[in-house]
Amino acid sequence: MRRFRRANERSLDGPLRLRQGDLPRLARALATNESLDDYDVPPRRYTFERLLSVDLRHTYFNRSEGRCPALVCRPTAATAATLRDLGLLFRDEGTAFSVLYDFNRRAQLLKAMERREKAGQWTWLSFVLIPDTPFFVNFTDLPSDFQPASDNLYFSNRQAHFAGQPPEPTDQELHCTATRTLPILLNPGEQVTAASRQRVAQVQMQVPLLPETAEIVLLDISGEEVLCKPCSIPVTLLLGKQAPSAISCQQVRVARGPGIPEQRVGDFAYLDLAALPEGLYTVRQLDLDGGILVESKVLYTQAYPTPLAFLDLVLAKPNPDDTGLYPLCDLHLGAEQTRVVPLRAELRFERRKTRWCYFVVPPQGVRYDALRLLDVGSSQPVTFSGPVPVQVPGAGVTYRFIADQDLPLQEVPDYVFELQGTREQSLFESTLMSNVPVASPALVLPRVGPLPGVPRGTRPSGMPQGPRPSPLDRRDYSDIYLNL
Repeated sequence: MRRFRRANERSLDGPLRLRQGDLPRLARALATNESLDDYDVPPRRYTFERLLSVDLRHTYFNRSEGRCPALVCRPTAATAATLRDLGLLFRDEGTAFSVLYDFNRRAQLLKAMERREKAGQWTWLSFVLIPDTPFFVNFTDLPSDFQPASDNLYFSNRQAHFAGQPPEPTDQELHCTATRTLPILLNPGEQVTAASRQRVAQVQMQVPLLPETAEIVLLDISGEEVLCKPCSIPVTLLLGKQAPSAISCQQVRVARGPGIPEQRVGDFAYLDLAALPEGLYTVRQLDLDGGILVESKVLYTQAYPTPLAFLDLVLAKPNPDDTGLYPLCDLHLGAEQTRVVPLRAELRFERRKTRWCYFVVPPQGVRYDALRLLDVGSSQPVTFSGPVPVQVPGAGVTYRFIADQDLPLQEVPDYVFELQGTREQSLFESTLMSNVPVASPALVLPRVGPLPGVPRGTRPSGMPQGPRPSPLDRRDYSDIYLNL
């Protein structure tokens, strides 16, 4: 306990060894052996300011004015090391996250960034967004078959833009001069869509090879080659003592020549990504002349906990003709003329809309007449089609109501429905259920073809099968059962 307390006191009181240039009066006192009782040693001061921040927005969360608490942001392992090297801090704010820098060390940060700029190196930070609920895809306007284990959403500030406008190369200057104060969006459109999906690659990635492929290379987002694997190796190299898996592309290029036979590695290439940082990579297959035969993009990210989205945030604009918005302005002019303009961006998700389907389950032996499902809490009431008697396995004959329009899922529903009706051989109508339950995000059912509860048509033996339902007939349903 005493050791822990001393360590705490040292971290609060500042450095253990005081530098003479920092405290000249104290240095003189130490040199002349004066008493130190009259000197107060100030603690070390930190002044952190925002370098960039990303607000997570979702229209499903109407209780918190659209702020999304269902996503947890974490920096990747490589980004955590970069933050430590540059003296930056990551801060999770619940419905947003920020990266902070020490204003007192601003000059050192810009000098380090200038050295990387002169070396032609990009500096970017990568983050993963992990859902905090298993129903995030259910209440988000994404395809119902979206599987984060095989696909992730990918966003980058290289495609960032002002809300309501497409990305332009001049957006960075408008951001640096604070000419526009519109919200900055990371999603390509006004909301997140399935167009931002990227295929997720595992640590060991299998790539089918074309017959003409001589090399397969991996490029990061800056276009730098980070991995190369030969797919056709000269026989002279295979006769040596070196294992075929350890032969590099550079060795193959040197050994390759006219009249030297080569042997292909097979129909597939296996790439080991364990030594690479997580991120988006471009996979290219090259021929003997270095020409591009085919290329694709893959996202290498962590396997568990399974992320939903991946973010790359570049700190400075790479090229004058590039689009996007960045927190460091005019870095190419030198550290002295670089301006730090905090980047405040948003990532906007939209709620899912489903067709609500109510099944009224009466008590055994009870029948109802004139059943009605009414919207009593809206100025523009939602209407329902029904009731239609439907046989439901395990429940018997039920009365089905289907909304005439798609209704959005919400954290706090705005709809107030009532079920009214009369029993058979009764003259009095009553409210059978007030404040009818609304659709839950835990149950979203994609269906193709006829409405639920409609029996499918049968055909005699030997008759040709009818046309299959079009994918355009697919709709997301929310089934709700009302037990009277």
